[in-house]
Amino acid sequence: MRTPTSPPDETPEPQGFGFRTGVRSEAVALGFAVFVLVLGTALLAVGAVILVNEGRWGYLLALAALELLFIAGFAAMVHMARKRHRPHSDPPPA
Repeated sequence: MRTPTSPPDETPEPQGFGFRTGVRSEAVALGFAVFVLVLGTALLAVGAVILVNEGRWGYLLALAALELLFIAGFAAMVHMARKRHRPHSDPPPA
């Protein structure tokens, strides 16, 4: 049994892996954001080459707008990753 002032009986272990659980470090989250941006940009570049070859300029503009969404998502993921950083003195979330 545990009272509010007594120390915990066992050490808490992290549950899960991700932005919401607080387990992923800032460096890992930034790496994932860069990976998503590079992969999305590479796929869009391949699509752009195919569309230019076929002369479909309207679809190319749509891909350019989609690239802007990738960049906005990257910025949002970097913002979330930067908020993950905790000083070493603070304990991890329970």
